[in-house]
Amino acid sequence: MRNEDLPVALDLPDGLAAEVASFVETEAGWQVVGTDGGLAPALAIASGPRPGVPSVVVVEGPADGEQVRAALLAGALDVIAWPQDRRRLLDAPLRVRATGRQAGGPAVFRVAGCAGGVGTSTVTLAVGGLLAWSGRPTLVVGGDDLLALCGLGPWTGPGAAELAALAPADAAAEVPGLAKAVPGVDRLTVLGGGGGVAGTGGWPLAAVVADLRAPTHLHGADLVCARADSRLRALGRLGGDVPVLVGESGPLDRAGVRRLLGRAPVGWVPWSVRVARAGVSGRVPSGLPGSWISTLRAVLRRVHR
Repeated sequence: MRNEDLPVALDLPDGLAAEVASFVETEAGWQVVGTDGGLAPALAIASGPRPGVPSVVVVEGPADGEQVRAALLAGALDVIAWPQDRRRLLDAPLRVRATGRQAGGPAVFRVAGCAGGVGTSTVTLAVGGLLAWSGRPTLVVGGDDLLALCGLGPWTGPGAAELAALAPADAAAEVPGLAKAVPGVDRLTVLGGGGGVAGTGGWPLAAVVADLRAPTHLHGADLVCARADSRLRALGRLGGDVPVLVGESGPLDRAGVRRLLGRAPVGWVPWSVRVARAGVSGRVPSGLPGSWISTLRAVLRRVHR
């Protein structure tokens, strides 16, 4: 495919989207396509990384260092400050092809929270446990809060951030020596230092699950955790392409959740005393109730994992 034929999808605020669309169509000859069928985009130009398609993040004005780091660790090919860095967008096809050459690594399942304290780390470990129990060697990447839930102490030494700075082959070689086994769950390991995963090419695993905690942008997540409260209204504005898992610990009933979210969530999980006890005792995911795990298994089927 010639660069002039590149189909791209835009997911930006209206005013910015119009400017970016005009630029890529006139300067590069790219085709701006929709996400509702027809020609599949080869590149997403968005406010945050999009699942399933190479993404370039565009922000208005200067991008601060933490914003750039978070987007790159969440899988973005590049972060473009608009309009000053707009011409760097034209290099995106080269970055897409370079990413393709790193294929062969395990898929990354990213779990995010709409806010802190909504159970994101618990859900991340449970997803990792389900994949490991199915026979797939799985690595969960997260911070010290996640490590405590599975019975491990604070992370020391190189971790996820340091791996992200290495060349793909070097990172793949370091993973086996850095990962720690999760007590009570065969084939499940963890890596500390934060939930960012820039790439997994060559990693000797079947799956990677990343705990993004509560990022600025949720579009790069495969599953978003939330409580049954008023913050669901903001998630409803993101549209139906962001799967939401609701913990039934808030003030809203199921009808209220559907009303604020604008749709039914992909699943409901109860935050019971047994769930809390498993976390306090460092026995996640092995100490979670069987009914809770069964619910999450059905959720993974709905999001095609």
